[in-house]
Amino acid sequence: MNGPARGAAGGWRGPLLLAAKMAISLGLISFLFTRIPLDELRATLRGADLRWIVAAGLLLFVSNVIGTWQWNGLLQGAGIRIPFWKVLSYYHVGLFFNNFLPANVGGDLVRVLDASRYGCSRATAFSTVLMDRLIGTVALAGLALVTTLPAVDRLHLSVAYLAVVAFFGASVGMAWAVFHPAVLPALERLLARVGLGGFKPALDDLAARLQGFRDQRGLFLRLLAVALVVQISRIFVHVLVARGLGIGVELIYFFLLVPLLAVAVSLPISLNGIGVREGAGIVLFGLVGVGRAAAFGLQFTTYLVAVAVSLLGGLVFLVRLPGRRALERQNRREP
Repeated sequence: MNGPARGAAGGWRGPLLLAAKMAISLGLISFLFTRIPLDELRATLRGADLRWIVAAGLLLFVSNVIGTWQWNGLLQGAGIRIPFWKVLSYYHVGLFFNNFLPANVGGDLVRVLDASRYGCSRATAFSTVLMDRLIGTVALAGLALVTTLPAVDRLHLSVAYLAVVAFFGASVGMAWAVFHPAVLPALERLLARVGLGGFKPALDDLAARLQGFRDQRGLFLRLLAVALVVQISRIFVHVLVARGLGIGVELIYFFLLVPLLAVAVSLPISLNGIGVREGAGIVLFGLVGVGRAAAFGLQFTTYLVAVAVSLLGGLVFLVRLPGRRALERQNRREP
């Protein structure tokens, strides 16, 4: 395929992928609406105690502040000094774009761009976001593995616990891949074989930054403890929403099911997890006796809480936009 043809194909790929994700989300939601009693769903949502829902939103905001502290520790470990209030704004802008861009990681790219404006390379900024994601994943998987061990003797949850074990193994495998010095060179060779050798300088830079984190194991362990607090807080967001909707579920089940739900939502097959989130919630919480309408309402309301909290990042983005545009115009005028 010649250059223009390849470029045209690449230009269509993005819109086609977006259309496919939208179709999957719409199809899943439509299918779920045919499988749940809508009267029960309306009753569940109308009967919500808003005090618990607001408490869930406040707890989510607090967890985001702690999550900002986690990311800021990685930034400082990489030698990037940014005022905490700016890091907090970048973190929330990233959350906003995670919810409102088609890709679940769109907000992470925004965080990379924001952090790189403080005199560091994008590879350095990317390494901090990558480590932030990795630490959070390992913490969530390890938390689920340990806290739900008493549920193993409950036969109907044995498959769910095996899924948690697999999740933990995959997260540890990802950590090994990131920290192992031979992985990125192997990726460079693979990319060179398929004609993408131009990524080598960026991967070399990323490898150097990750090497710096490999030499800071104490920092990794401290931030892993912070990540545990973040993940526990976010599990309790689900607990508070369930309380607000009048859904009675044992606490241990949330520690087992919410991590599996997070894995399902992270799959890049739908628009921001819409449809997958609700379908997975119905299946997983159905294991512990929650009805379809209640499970759908739980996931839908929790998602709305997350979107509402992320709107703070959208407000920050709008406030800073005029100043950012003025700076860009000034830079273009300078010789």
